[in-house]
Amino acid sequence: MSVNLATEKSAILDHESWILQLINTYKLNLHEDKSVKCKRWNFQDLFDLRTPYMMDGQAEKVANQLERKNEVISEPKRKKRKKEHLTQKAEEVECEVRHIQEVFTSLRLMPEFKLKFQFIPNIEDFRSNNCLVRDLRKRFTEASNTTLPQLDEYYDGPHFDTRVVNGSKYVLPPDVRYVCDDVSNLASHTLGAKFDLIVMDPPWQNKYVRRRTHSHGSHHGYDMMTVADILHLPVADLLSDGGLLVIWCTNNNSIVQEFLQGLHAWGVELVATWYWLKVTKAGDPVTPLEGVSHSKQPYERVFLARKCKQEIVLKNIPDCLVFCSVPSGIHSHKPPLHGLVSEFITPQPRCLELFARSLTPGWMCYGLEVLRLQHSLLFEESVAGTH
Repeated sequence: MSVNLATEKSAILDHESWILQLINTYKLNLHEDKSVKCKRWNFQDLFDLRTPYMMDGQAEKVANQLERKNEVISEPKRKKRKKEHLTQKAEEVECEVRHIQEVFTSLRLMPEFKLKFQFIPNIEDFRSNNCLVRDLRKRFTEASNTTLPQLDEYYDGPHFDTRVVNGSKYVLPPDVRYVCDDVSNLASHTLGAKFDLIVMDPPWQNKYVRRRTHSHGSHHGYDMMTVADILHLPVADLLSDGGLLVIWCTNNNSIVQEFLQGLHAWGVELVATWYWLKVTKAGDPVTPLEGVSHSKQPYERVFLARKCKQEIVLKNIPDCLVFCSVPSGIHSHKPPLHGLVSEFITPQPRCLELFARSLTPGWMCYGLEVLRLQHSLLFEESVAGTH
């Protein structure tokens, strides 16, 4: 199950277990000899995040401190900033961070959290600095660096199957329609269809991605969209009455404000803002959970908006929910949220994911990289050693 715990204020998700459950349910086996069972899959190495995000030098310093048996591991020194009057946006961020800190502090005291995050990193874990995750990410980036052709296909088999596209093998779950095309052509593929749940992770404008693409090549980045372009998508025509729209959002406040101001164009009402807090296997935030003084926050926002109709009565969605999980080592490989939102939508919903990079059984998945995270490399047996 993807949801280990869910309360009014917090939740624990397990992305790795969700994928494993799909594999067991729909019988995936890429071995030529089908009697041979995989002991550990490559994709599991993506979730083997043992220590927080650090530069190699910082990780080595922490390891050296542990070797000297220092009880306190010092944080990297940061320049002290002069106390300044916070802008309204900065105050909102500080308030947001305080809320996440308070909810997370309470969550860590729950027995479900302690049971889930029992891992304790040792000296070598800090010194290796999540090399297993980083090595697989590099291999995957190189192997999956291909431009997919235009596709609109449906796989209705009862079990996992494979499909070769441009010389690469991809794993297909059952009962899935996958479309590889630009979102500007969305209407021609949906033909008036309505969906009860739409999940989208748009390619927001991002300075880091732009710099990385410039430095390392296009396979390290993606084509970004302006807020105006995103709001131009025909979401209003696709979402059913009472339907739920789930949007993974950037932490760039100016982009957030522009997007929220234009959200009415889709005929929806913002009903909740949730926060995904990324943690290690030990349950520690991947970066310090601080306010505006820290540039890289360990959380992302998720907006939930409803296409409201008075005659449709659905359960109210709690606001400011904080859910935590170990993140995948691959950028934009988001945890599945349908386990969290299922109680807020109609039974047996029709579901659509836009800007998809993976496939979900029973869904229509649409995006230029719709098969990327289905690459067979991730579903081969891991040879990384004992874990």
